[in-house]
Amino acid sequence: MESGIIDYFEEDIESFILDLDRSPITKSSYKKILTNFSLYLRERDIAKPKTRNLIDYKEKLSKSLAPSSLQKVIVVLHRFFRYLSGREIYPDISNGLNPMKTTKVMKRDVLSVDDVATLINIAEAKSHHSLEDYRNYAILSLIATTGLRTIEVERAEVADLSMINKGHILYVRGKGRDDKSEYVKISDEVYNIIETYLANRRDEFAPLFITHGHNSYGNPIRTRTIREVIKNFLLEAGLEDRNMSAHSLRHFVCSEILRSGGSLEEAQQVLRHRDISTTQIYNHSLKREENDSELLVSAKLFRKEAN
Repeated sequence: MESGIIDYFEEDIESFILDLDRSPITKSSYKKILTNFSLYLRERDIAKPKTRNLIDYKEKLSKSLAPSSLQKVIVVLHRFFRYLSGREIYPDISNGLNPMKTTKVMKRDVLSVDDVATLINIAEAKSHHSLEDYRNYAILSLIATTGLRTIEVERAEVADLSMINKGHILYVRGKGRDDKSEYVKISDEVYNIIETYLANRRDEFAPLFITHGHNSYGNPIRTRTIREVIKNFLLEAGLEDRNMSAHSLRHFVCSEILRSGGSLEEAQQVLRHRDISTTQIYNHSLKREENDSELLVSAKLFRKEAN
């Protein structure tokens, strides 16, 4: 019971990672976070950390980490100490470690509806130049309406397109998963753009989006290329802020779901977050004056009364 304390949890970190049912990439990420925490304890000779030490560690990291990265550290620490507590190795001192305050997340990385509409207009105007440009238009339209990660776009295959209840969907091999058990719904407009791209390709390649270079034609498009495509659209739209990226479109989708009255649970389902605390981060884009939840409740009550 003392082993994890004496070595600043180093042995327990190894056991935790070994027992973790996650992808190798996720395990590596968790191990790096916990190893840095162990180093923090060792440097300060904190053999028996308490909740106060976790809070101090969080405050230290808040000066150098982005809000989303800091939230991930908090989630990992919660899971690690729950693991230790469940095995009676060390008490769960993470109970008092609260999620980061959403007010700290405000950065100019949230795109508005007008911003994204501008991006799509630019992509559509360029789409007639070449099949590669049309592919970029399809990729932008897909990400901007579904919040797909770039790695999910890279992994997407033509065979993943399907229908449910007469609506178009795309099955997704999610982050840290090997199977395709989840899906995103695709609007008719976006589906038609994708179908037009595929029809003009006139090939039987498996990837949904391919490279169009002479030496690499038919290979699946890579995340690096997807990011460059989105970044170029942002530059053309005058949205070259350093915080803007392909991931900003994912922020946009989640923010619009919440702004339109959707719940955190609904946003979590669309973005396929394992932990709703991750979805909570995106709540920062909701300004109080834009939140009409009370009016929606009132409308339902008085409309019912009027009827």
